[in-house]
Amino acid sequence: MFYKIMKIFVTLYYRVTHKITVIGEENVPKEGPVLLAANHKSLHDPPVVGISVKREMSFFAKSELFENKIFGAAIRNLNAIPVNRGKGDRAALKTSIEALKEGRMLLMFPEGTRNKTGKNELAPLQEGASFIAMSAKAPIVPVAIRGSYKGKDGVTIIFGQPIYTKQLREEGYKRKDITKILENNLNNLLNGPLHLDKTDNL
Repeated sequence: MFYKIMKIFVTLYYRVTHKITVIGEENVPKEGPVLLAANHKSLHDPPVVGISVKREMSFFAKSELFENKIFGAAIRNLNAIPVNRGKGDRAALKTSIEALKEGRMLLMFPEGTRNKTGKNELAPLQEGASFIAMSAKAPIVPVAIRGSYKGKDGVTIIFGQPIYTKQLREEGYKRKDITKILENNLNNLLNGPLHLDKTDNL
């Protein structure tokens, strides 16, 4: 309930303050485990991706944010998973895999950090997202965040076709192969033509 209430307020906020266009939300499976893998431009990315899909979403948040008991409790109720950045956080990996196995949707930024160039470009991807998705037998939906939160043209959120890791693994694909497929798909979404025939404006 808390998630749904907060989503209403966050959606209203972004409708007033930003221009956000959503393309391809129908590509997100309506049920079952899903890992959303997005490029990372801004601190606005998690809430904007969250309000661009109908389903509830889990996401990683740096462990320092949970030190304040009130704020920590709030973001836990928003499905945040604490992670120690810069370390091999086994607990976060285990929690995220379990979340997917429970049929939840998880947002990750496989670049590992924000790309602050302001351009529609992608840093080399880490393999964590592929590892988690393969471990949970979950499809990966690439999510491209194009444009700028400050520009008059606004930001476009593009959901690509799912990458079905279970089938690829059965065909012999390794983690690095799926990471490369994801990287190619994200680059295509970031730099390809915009299909504006199926869009929603927040």
